[in-house]
Amino acid sequence: MKKYSLTGLFKNRPKRKNLLFSKKYKIERSARYRNPLKIKKGILQFKFFRLINLILIIIIVSSLYFFIFSDFYHITNIEIYGNQIISTEDLLDLTNNFLNQKRFFVFKNKNIFISSRKNLSQKINQAILLDDIKIEKILPNTLRIIINEKEAVLKWITDSQEYLIGKQGIIIKRFHKLKTPKIFQIGDLAPLEDNSYNNDFLKIDNLAPEPVNLGDYVLKQGDIEFILNLTNEAGKSEYLRIKKISVPNILPQYLIIENEGDWKIYFNLADSLTNQLNRLNILIAEKIKKENLRAVDYIDLRLGESVYYKMK
Repeated sequence: MKKYSLTGLFKNRPKRKNLLFSKKYKIERSARYRNPLKIKKGILQFKFFRLINLILIIIIVSSLYFFIFSDFYHITNIEIYGNQIISTEDLLDLTNNFLNQKRFFVFKNKNIFISSRKNLSQKINQAILLDDIKIEKILPNTLRIIINEKEAVLKWITDSQEYLIGKQGIIIKRFHKLKTPKIFQIGDLAPLEDNSYNNDFLKIDNLAPEPVNLGDYVLKQGDIEFILNLTNEAGKSEYLRIKKISVPNILPQYLIIENEGDWKIYFNLADSLTNQLNRLNILIAEKIKKENLRAVDYIDLRLGESVYYKMK
């Protein structure tokens, strides 16, 4: 009986050709079909979106120019309310100076959208200390400034510069010299060359040329009361005619009053005003005599019960 090997059977088996990958039956890819109507539609859509983008750019640029660079939104009207100490001219000068400055090195603060209310408030507070300030923008070109001032009682003069002192003895306002442009003048008011025109406050002359800043303490609250009481008593006196009040420095220990007739009195700010005036009255009544006051050089009340005087 013959034996057959299965291995040999499959080994001698002829191989079949893969007709799919044979050269004869090679499949070629057909050409891609494009719809010409669809191509034309895509081109039209592209041009349409380009046109829309161009229109949007033109609108944005035109809007920026209109709102920022055109004169339509330039601030030309300034309304001021609540000021009593600081003059309207001063506030107009400060505001106009701020509006003519540039922001971000390019844009002028004169534009109502660019102008910063916070920066303008700081600018005004550099000239006067306020209890409150409110700035409103009213389209298209109006700026409204509403202020609430601190109460001033005296005027402080030092180093040829004038300031106002509040009740607590601090500097609350500095007078400055600026001119008001005609566009911001109210009615027929002419700009003042020197805005220290306000003579409603008693002047205190600091003999030491010490510069001061807003918020600095220059007098104690008790010193202010002493000075105001002294001027009140001088109005009742027959011989006290105060022409000038001076102090030697900031936070002084004494003050000097110069009377009509150019004779002086030194007062101790730490001593009782009533006691010092009593000593002065006794000295004038018993020794100097009222008719000889113009011959007096000075009277010194700073040393308590010991009163000194000098004749010219």
